[in-house]
Amino acid sequence: MRFNPARRREDKGTGRVLAFFGRFFAIFGIAAFISLFFLLLTLHRAINFEPPPLPQNILLTYKLPPDLYETNQKPSLRGPLLRPPTTLQEIVEAIDLAAYDNRISGLVIHTGSSSYNLAQIQELRDSVRRFRAQGKPATLYAEGFGGMSAGMGSYYLASVFDEIWVQPMGFVSITGLRSEIPFLKGTLEKFGIAPDFDVRGKYKSAAETLTHTSMSAPHREMMESLLADLSGQIRDGIAENRGMTEDNVRKLIDNAPYSGSEAAASGLIDREEHYDLLIEAAKQAAGDDVRIIDLLGYGFSARVAREEKGMSGFLSQLLRDKSPKSAYRNKTKIALVYASGTIVSSRDATSFAPFAPMGAGNEPMFADRIASAIRSAANDDEIAAIVLRIDSPGGAPGAAEAIRRAVEFARNKEKIVVASMGNVAASGGYWAVVNADHIIAAPATLTGSIGVFAGKIVLDELWKKLDMRWDSISEGRHADMWSTQSHFSGTATERFSAMLDHIYDSFVTLVAEGRGMDKDEVEKIAQGRVWTGRQALDAGLIDSLGGLDAALQKALELAGFAPDEDVPVVHYPPRRSTLELIFKALTEGVSHAPQIISGTNTAMPFIPPEAAQIYHMWQLTQTASQPLLIAPALLFLKDF
Repeated sequence: MRFNPARRREDKGTGRVLAFFGRFFAIFGIAAFISLFFLLLTLHRAINFEPPPLPQNILLTYKLPPDLYETNQKPSLRGPLLRPPTTLQEIVEAIDLAAYDNRISGLVIHTGSSSYNLAQIQELRDSVRRFRAQGKPATLYAEGFGGMSAGMGSYYLASVFDEIWVQPMGFVSITGLRSEIPFLKGTLEKFGIAPDFDVRGKYKSAAETLTHTSMSAPHREMMESLLADLSGQIRDGIAENRGMTEDNVRKLIDNAPYSGSEAAASGLIDREEHYDLLIEAAKQAAGDDVRIIDLLGYGFSARVAREEKGMSGFLSQLLRDKSPKSAYRNKTKIALVYASGTIVSSRDATSFAPFAPMGAGNEPMFADRIASAIRSAANDDEIAAIVLRIDSPGGAPGAAEAIRRAVEFARNKEKIVVASMGNVAASGGYWAVVNADHIIAAPATLTGSIGVFAGKIVLDELWKKLDMRWDSISEGRHADMWSTQSHFSGTATERFSAMLDHIYDSFVTLVAEGRGMDKDEVEKIAQGRVWTGRQALDAGLIDSLGGLDAALQKALELAGFAPDEDVPVVHYPPRRSTLELIFKALTEGVSHAPQIISGTNTAMPFIPPEAAQIYHMWQLTQTASQPLLIAPALLFLKDF
C-alpha cells in the first residue's frame, strides 16, 4: 500500500480537533457540575434563610445618605453592587422597630452632605422623638452644619436629639432661609424667544420665571408667607427641643454663623469632639457587652425575623418590598400605595402637563399604574383601608383625574382612603387626593396650588436671528395652534382660554365637593396659591398634620381597629412571586444583604437646599428645549 502524507496529516488534524472538543466538554462538564452544586447550595440556604441572631445589647449607628427617596428607585452604578438607594421610610421603620426593641440601648446618627427637604426632616424628627419617648438616648454627630453655606435644615434635624456633637473644626451656620428665583424674560428676548402663557389664578406663578423680570405682587406675597411659616416651624422646633425661647433662637440665627466652641457656649450643641470619641462614650454608657450594629442592617434582620423567613422573606427585605399579600392570607390588612413624581397618564404618554407648578427633574408618576393599584386594593375583601402616600408637584389634569376617580371608586367599595402628603402635593397632586376620607400633611408640606397655567415657547424671532426660515402647509383653522413658530391668535386664543377656564372651574368644583365647601370659599384659598401643611390645615384643605406613621394610625382608627392592634401593611400592587423576585434581583444586580457592622465614615458638611423647596421652575416643552440649549452657541457662530 502506498504511503499518503496528506492523508496522514488529515487524520492527525481530525484527531486533534476531537481531542480538543473532548477536553473542552470535560472541563465544561466539571464547571457545570460545580456551578450546579453551588447553585443548589445557595437555593437551599435561601429557602431556609434565617437572619443571624442579634445580640442582646445593641448600639445602633447610621450614616445618613446624601438623598432620600419616597419610593424604591432603580439601582445605580454609584451604589455598591447596584444596590437601590435608601428610602425615607426604610430609615423611619428601622428607628420605629428599634424604639420598641428591648435589645436596643441607644442610637447614634452621623450626618453628612445631603439634600433633604423640610417635610422629610420632620418625618425623621418624629421617628427620633418616638424613639426617645421609650427612654432610649439618641445622639447626632456632624462635621458641621452648613460651614460656608446655610445649615438650617440639618440643624433643625439635629435639634431633636438628646445630644449634638460637632467636630472641633465644624461650624454651625444657621443663618436663616432664603429663596432665590431666576427670571429669564430679558435673557430669552436677547435670543428672540417669546413665552406665550396664560394663567388661571393670580398666585399661579411658575411661568413667571419666563414671562417676568421680577416677582409679581401676588407671587411675592405668597413666597413671603411660605418662607415666614417654614422659618417659624424651624425656630419653634429648635426652641422646644433645645430648651430655648423663640426670641432667643431668632437672635442666635441673626448672629450666626458660629464656631463649634461658640455654638457650645450658646447652647446650640453639647460637645465639640470627634466621632470616635462619641462612639466610645456611647459604648461605655451602654455597657461592656454592647455590640455596634448598623441601623439598616438591624432593620433588615429584624423585619425578616418578624415578618417572613425563607427565600421570599430574604428577597422581600433585600429588594425593599413589604411582606407579600400571601404572607397574611385570610387576615385583614392595610394597603399602602406610593405615588411619587410628576403625574403623567402612562409610560408611553406624551401628556401635556399644564399645571405642574413647581419642581424640575421629577421622575414621572404613571397614573394608570397608581389607579390600577388603588382599584386592586379596593376589590380585595381582606383590605380594610388604603393609605395613598403622594409626593407630587402636579402634572396632566387627565392623569390626576384618573387617580382621583380610583380613590372615589375605593370609597364606593366602602374602603377607607387616607392620603399622606410628602414634601409636596400641589396642583395635580392635590387634585388626585381631594376625595380621600382624611388628608394628612407634614407641617412643611407644600400643597394647594388650585389653579392652572399653560402655554408654549415661540421661537420665530430666534430663527430670524439665525437666518433660518421655516415653511409650512396646514389644513384646519387651528392647525398651527401648538406650533412654536407663532403666538396664539384669533379664535385659537379663545379656544385655549376656554380650555384653561374648564380645567380651573373643574378643579375648584372638585375641591368644593371633596372638602364639603362652597365654591366661593374655595375661590378664597385657590387662585393657584401654595400653602404649607400648617397653613393648609387652617384653610381647610387638609384634616390633620403628621407623617406616614400618623396616616397609618388614622387608617386603623377610621377602619375601626384599636390603636395597638397588629394589622399588617402590604404594598399595592401586590409583591411579585419568589421566582419573580429572584429574577429581579439577578437582573438589577442586587445580590447582597446590607452590612450589619457599622463603620466610622466621615463626610462633607450637610447642606440642605431649603430654598429649593419653594423654588418655582418651569420645565420647557420638549419641542423648545433643544433650540434653547443650542441658541447661544449658534448666535455666537453667526456673529463670529
